[in-house]
Amino acid sequence: MQDIRIQARDKVKILAVGLLAGLNATLVVSGLIFAGEALMNYPHGLFYLIIGYSLGFDGSNALGMGMVMHIVTGVLIGLVASIPVVTVERLFRALSNFNTAMIYGIIVGVLVWLLFFLPVSYLIVMPTLEGYNGVAYDRSGRILTDLNLSFARVIYYSIGLHIQFGIVYSIITGAFIERMMKILSLEK
Repeated sequence: MQDIRIQARDKVKILAVGLLAGLNATLVVSGLIFAGEALMNYPHGLFYLIIGYSLGFDGSNALGMGMVMHIVTGVLIGLVASIPVVTVERLFRALSNFNTAMIYGIIVGVLVWLLFFLPVSYLIVMPTLEGYNGVAYDRSGRILTDLNLSFARVIYYSIGLHIQFGIVYSIITGAFIERMMKILSLEK
């Protein structure tokens, strides 16, 4: 394999693609969350309502802020996941291979679930739900009495969503890096 040096402008491009990949991956996961809520007969947006409520918002503000915070977090995770790519040249070269990029994405998804999602869920969200005084209904009109229990179930299902995030992230960044590698090798 050729010795390819990544220039500063190319590193910035990769970080920008990481931001974009994080946004796209989060939007895909958001769609899957809405689909999952429908399958579990929960009201649309319940996950985001819970996030917003745990951040101190109420009503429709809780729903909107929960969505915004989830998307911003996903974008930032895309950026953070791209930092090793621009700092470790060997990783940059390795991610030009589709299979290696997929493995990297899955690792990113699992690490985000373990190091970020689980601590935030158990240390912030679930304790906040214990004091939730609002009433939430499922789509058939039944009251959801134990949001904490419902959210605990979501925590275990979410590993798949985080892996999906990593896969979408890696498809986008891997394709960009593969293209960039071809361009850089032509410039040599």
